[in-house]
Amino acid sequence: MTRTIPNSLLAGLTAGVLTATLGAPGVATAATRPRSATLCTSRPLPMPADVTHGEAWAIDPVGRFVAGRGLRVTGNGSEELLLLWDGPRVSVLPADPSRRVAAVNRYGVVVGSAFVDGAYRPWRYRGGRWEWLPVPATVSQAWPAGINARGDVVGHGSVEESESALPLLWPVDRPGTVEAVGGVATGAAQEIFDDGTIVGTSAGATTLTAWVRRPDGRIDPLTAPGTTRTWLRAAQGDWAVGGAGPAEDQAPIRWNLRTGAPLPVHPGLPAVRDVNARGAVLGDRAVDRDGRLVPLPGAVPGAVTVNAWAIADNGTIVGSLNGSTLRPVRWTGC
Repeated sequence: MTRTIPNSLLAGLTAGVLTATLGAPGVATAATRPRSATLCTSRPLPMPADVTHGEAWAIDPVGRFVAGRGLRVTGNGSEELLLLWDGPRVSVLPADPSRRVAAVNRYGVVVGSAFVDGAYRPWRYRGGRWEWLPVPATVSQAWPAGINARGDVVGHGSVEESESALPLLWPVDRPGTVEAVGGVATGAAQEIFDDGTIVGTSAGATTLTAWVRRPDGRIDPLTAPGTTRTWLRAAQGDWAVGGAGPAEDQAPIRWNLRTGAPLPVHPGLPAVRDVNARGAVLGDRAVDRDGRLVPLPGAVPGAVTVNAWAIADNGTIVGSLNGSTLRPVRWTGC
């Protein structure tokens, strides 16, 4: 599914509240691998012949397109590249190294941000062409976070006058336009579904509230027992994942978006990265499938660190293995 790169959602959000939560990487504990998960394997994603390092950041819901970055070492140093995988084929996207991937949809449209002239600017790559996305006059910089199959994009912008953030929507059927997400005054929009459902987090001076905005405009908070503080990390289908509780005692949580009911996450998964339409919850080193924790193997020789970022609806997971080199990886059967 669409996925945000590390910390891209965090910049510019008010009072630093989201920085401590949405950007905090998980440290999943290992568990004995269940017998039913013995086919869980990892394989390196192919890279161009002259690219030595890389990592995968985003995968579309179908599991066909993967987006990430690579590093090419030259006689004059190194060059950072954006990479797009279409099944077994990999392409280098011509771009400056300031660009960072946020999400990719099932048609290979990629969105992200770039640091230009002292500010982050939102961009879209489709059909072999780059284009800048517009930002409101009140916004100093902006970051996309999610894209649906139609090509609608959501994210957030930084409003410096009020030191807050504004959830944003770039509708594909109105090119060159951007609008605030109706009914949500502050915070960030994280994902947009094909039916127009949007999910995100509102941020106050000391509070966070996860929410879902229905296609009819109704906004429902995503709550958790024992706390008024919730935040959202990712969503797909009928599911969303995030956390609840104060910053010093956060608990990962999964919500059923049809009912709004909060559900526990496996205790061996202390932080969450992503969720797919089947409700499988991804941490940085393991996946929770219906209460069964499956550690992600490091099958590339020399790998010492597993770092997963996104999961597709068919169960394919992408991320990286970091050992003697940083390699982009796809996990299947987990």
